[in-house]
Amino acid sequence: MHIPEEKISEILHTSDIVDVISETVILKKSGRNHFGLCPFHSEKTPSFSVSSNKQIFHCFGCSAGGNVFSFLMKYHGVTFPEAVKMLAQRYNITVDTGTIDPRKKKEITLKENLLRLNKKVMDLYSHCLMEEKTLGQAKEYLKKRGTSDDIIEQFKLGFVPEKWDTVVQLLKKHKVSQETAIKSGLVLERKQQNGYYDRFRNRIMFPIFDINMQVAGFGGRVMDSSMPKYMNSPETPVYYKSRILYGLHEAKQYCRQEGFVYIVEGYFDFLTLFQHGIKNTVASLGTALTPDHVRILKGYAPKMILVFDSDQAGINAAKRSISVFMAEGVEIKVLVLPQGKDPDSFMVEYGSEAFRDETQKAKSVMQFLLQVAIEQHGLTVEGRVRILDEMKTHLRLIQDSALRSLYIKELAETLNIDEKAVLEKVREAVTAPNDGVSSLLHKQPVKEELVSNPREEQIISMMLQFPRLKKEVEKWKVLEYFYSPELKRIAQKIMSIDAKEDAFVTDVMAKVKNKEDQELIASFAMNDDFGERDIHEKAISLIQRIIKVKKKNDNVLTTKIISAEKGCDSDLFDLLKQKQQEIERLHDLKKL
Repeated sequence: MHIPEEKISEILHTSDIVDVISETVILKKSGRNHFGLCPFHSEKTPSFSVSSNKQIFHCFGCSAGGNVFSFLMKYHGVTFPEAVKMLAQRYNITVDTGTIDPRKKKEITLKENLLRLNKKVMDLYSHCLMEEKTLGQAKEYLKKRGTSDDIIEQFKLGFVPEKWDTVVQLLKKHKVSQETAIKSGLVLERKQQNGYYDRFRNRIMFPIFDINMQVAGFGGRVMDSSMPKYMNSPETPVYYKSRILYGLHEAKQYCRQEGFVYIVEGYFDFLTLFQHGIKNTVASLGTALTPDHVRILKGYAPKMILVFDSDQAGINAAKRSISVFMAEGVEIKVLVLPQGKDPDSFMVEYGSEAFRDETQKAKSVMQFLLQVAIEQHGLTVEGRVRILDEMKTHLRLIQDSALRSLYIKELAETLNIDEKAVLEKVREAVTAPNDGVSSLLHKQPVKEELVSNPREEQIISMMLQFPRLKKEVEKWKVLEYFYSPELKRIAQKIMSIDAKEDAFVTDVMAKVKNKEDQELIASFAMNDDFGERDIHEKAISLIQRIIKVKKKNDNVLTTKIISAEKGCDSDLFDLLKQKQQEIERLHDLKKL
């Protein structure tokens, strides 16, 4: 999509990257910048920095970086035009676009059509719920569940009759294309391929909103004992199960206020807690919690409490989720409600104060896992051996060595086993070949090392901080002496950009489209340790040093080549010549 540069610049200069990122990441001001936990990789200590002055972000842990568009694209998984549109709508800026790549246009158009269709279907389901003929069925069911009219309205609950074509007729009415119909997940194609039928029939319907308040998908629940009890939309171009949590669009502000979030499993668990004033709650919708879920939640609450059903299925679900939280370095507790109770039924019977009292009994991850293991295996000699074997796989996931040591001590005391023996078992697990468990740590892939010189990086940082120094860089032709072709290319790009000095970094980022280049520039721009004093002299000194070192190294290599030639050492001569040619080829430098 062609978006005029002046329009991109207008959006960048109007928006505030701190405000935008603060909606999804908890930021705290420290010095000139704001810091928080990176939403793109697991960490305990904040290394994610946002600069209000330069309007950029950079993570010193995983190297993610860029401007506000870059953040929206990476966080929400959207294209550049979609990110531009999101910001334009936020700041009431009209964007007139020119020609667009046909493939991208088709992709964007499909997403927009799906979101519009989902909104129409949500309205249809809501209308069906309010129709008089359903009052004795769906409305009565919700009344028995204790769901208030306010909650029904706030979360747009609906109903779909026991028909095969409720949504199909809506699609026909609005002349929705076959591709959109199929990709919406709302209808299925008949085996004879002579039409479609509704995926959801005779169910209470729950629209699933994304963080931008748009209807991404739906969930449906039967009102009797038929199976499946719950059914959710399949993955679509707008519904990503691994990234969407039910209710987060309404709960996020309360999560920040309270400093922690309750994570429950089902729609009614969430709705009942929310209705009773426990609004810092989200639901996983019965799907396995993913690293993306946890990273998204970290943007709203540093602490989390898992509240799953007290039956075996709920306990197993909690156990499956724990490794993800541990790998992400999140402070997590597990609340097991009294036997036979789920969050919904407990709240209805005992109320919010009793629920908060139960919260005080929430166990740490290791306490929960140990309790479950003891209940399963018992404390006989054989049982304790099995417990130790099970617990060592959990203990190995704890990245904090001090915390792991404390849990080892607690485990040894509980099982009445020598602490050294427990420690040895855990060490065996830590050093054992990868059996799939350690992969849960989700270590970031190591990027290819950038062949660079710290002085070259400093020159680029100076150019970004003080654009007037570009004149000295050009005068001394210092870029010809750069060893790193990557840094030389970045520096040349910066040199080619004519922008206002008071917003130079913002304008540079607007004109650099490559993601990797944006990340590099953001990392260099964050280096602002130079200070205004004597900056011109510092730059000249640095430039001269780069030139001197490069000339000296090249002269040393040339001298060695001449010596090898005179000494008739053909092997050494060939090796040095090969090295010289490699340097010239890789670094694009002229032979001096």
